[in-house]
Amino acid sequence: MYAHLAKSVEEYLLQKGNEDVQRRIHLIDHETWIGYEKAKSIIDKAKDMIDRPRVTRMHCMLVIGSSDNGKTTIRKRIESLNESRACESGKSQIKVVSFQMPPNPDERGFYNSIFRAMLHPIHVSSKKDFVLESLIMHMRDYGVRLLMIDEVQHIERLANRRQRIILDAIKHLSSELSLPILAFGPNEALNIFASDIQLQNRFKKVVLPKWEPDDNYLRLLASFEQLIPLKEPSGLNQKNMASKIYHRTNGTIGEINTLIRDAAKLALKSGLEKITPAIIDQVEFESAGDVFI
Repeated sequence: MYAHLAKSVEEYLLQKGNEDVQRRIHLIDHETWIGYEKAKSIIDKAKDMIDRPRVTRMHCMLVIGSSDNGKTTIRKRIESLNESRACESGKSQIKVVSFQMPPNPDERGFYNSIFRAMLHPIHVSSKKDFVLESLIMHMRDYGVRLLMIDEVQHIERLANRRQRIILDAIKHLSSELSLPILAFGPNEALNIFASDIQLQNRFKKVVLPKWEPDDNYLRLLASFEQLIPLKEPSGLNQKNMASKIYHRTNGTIGEINTLIRDAAKLALKSGLEKITPAIIDQVEFESAGDVFI
């Protein structure tokens, strides 16, 4: 009946489509995963990093992309695919530890961020060498296979000496635990490891480019439409609609996602069952590319 929708969304409309609009708006606001090609490639590489046999110098990866272009969503997807679990022995296994680099990190703060990510008590006053050894022991005990660091650009903003300390700590953890590291940051993080030749060689760069108005972009719009609980097709991947959406966003998946979801909610509130060009025009939305100083 609703051939333009994914099966799960179609079933929802068939069962509950006549309920109040607010329930469908709540569903629109619910975060959903869209596995476009570049994201799938990064997730496949992360899986390979987790499964790969341990060697002294593990390959690492640095994912670079502009703000709101899917980095954090990819990181959270990797987290969800590798949730911690209890082994038969009763011990917890944490395959993937994921955290955000603090805005102004020092060595102890860096280590404690990893402890927090493992839901482990932090060390407030212990000597740094003890904190490091404790961290290595617990990461080994939990069977950590991948460390993910978001907002890695915060290292770049430190004074040279503090920057050197954090980079050495990252290198030491990777070498001591034979641990691959997956880092995420904006364009300013592109050369974050350039001052250390060993880290620069370990971290292979992957760039998340902004979307272009091509076939991949049209497929992305079609994927979005399949997940929006509207009873009539909106034709988001048709030339006129696709162009209108593209020119209202900054070519980032975050802005495309926000505009489409806001348009779907406005359509429902207006008594419509599809997104129209007029609805796109009416959405109160400001792209980062529209901000001028």
